[in-house]
Amino acid sequence: MNKSLIILFFIITSCYGQKPNLKEENEHLKKELSEIKNKYQKLLDKELEVSLVNTTVKNLTSKYNSQKYQIKIYFPRNYKKNKQKKYPVLYVTDAETNFGGISYIVQRLIKDKLIPEIIVVGIAYNTDYKNFYKLRSRDLTPIVDKNLKPYHTPLPSGGASLFCDFIEFELFPYINKNFRTQENETAIYGHSFGGLFGTYTFLKRPHMFNKYLVLSPSLWFKEKLLIKELKEMEFTSHKTKLYMASGELEPRIDDHQLEFVKILEDKNISGLKLKSEIKENETHRTIFGVGFTNGLRYLYTNNE
Repeated sequence: MNKSLIILFFIITSCYGQKPNLKEENEHLKKELSEIKNKYQKLLDKELEVSLVNTTVKNLTSKYNSQKYQIKIYFPRNYKKNKQKKYPVLYVTDAETNFGGISYIVQRLIKDKLIPEIIVVGIAYNTDYKNFYKLRSRDLTPIVDKNLKPYHTPLPSGGASLFCDFIEFELFPYINKNFRTQENETAIYGHSFGGLFGTYTFLKRPHMFNKYLVLSPSLWFKEKLLIKELKEMEFTSHKTKLYMASGELEPRIDDHQLEFVKILEDKNISGLKLKSEIKENETHRTIFGVGFTNGLRYLYTNNE
């Protein structure tokens, strides 16, 4: 057998000997490809989390109502640089849905020097919208109302006092301990039921905040409960600033706001600085942008 035939023989036998290995490798590659496709599909199906610049998120469980809260905290851009500076704090209800918009407006106003640098603390629940709606109804309303069925579905109510306890005795200490805050400069923002809650704290827990930004407050709650209580209340002084606004296209809200403000003005309360606006062509939802912006500018300017 010549040398060429010997080489050809070895090539043929080598190829035939590799056939079973090639088949196994092919099956292995198919399996790997299938796994890669499954992992890729899971990534596509997964809701990707998005974080906001200059923010952090903490979780606190309250001993008062056993609720686990997700606390979203926005810092001014220079917070880490100015290590000795302390900041006013704005506390925000309904941060489940509004924290992104609020943080952006605050950032813009700070950049234009229309408000001072502030820390924003948003209170959320880290849940789906259906449960969020129920939890906010419970936490933001003053007393139980078994007839509270805005969309023909009963909603829990009456948890505002316990929610205040959480904020005053758990959230305040946590924020003041872990971040550089001006403890005597605290503001509260709320819209709709959040506005009702802001009004409730203004009347019932006036020591908690010295600034109130209240949009479209649900003062219709429980047959105008807070308006009736305000009529009977006496104030020696109330050193605070209150901004209230609603849209002209939400007439029931407008009427109740005007009634509430008229009662306040007639009481001539010492130390109270008050501004009330009914914004043209705004609805219960669109009031947020202009109302929140104007409210911050009023609360944080000293020439009013």
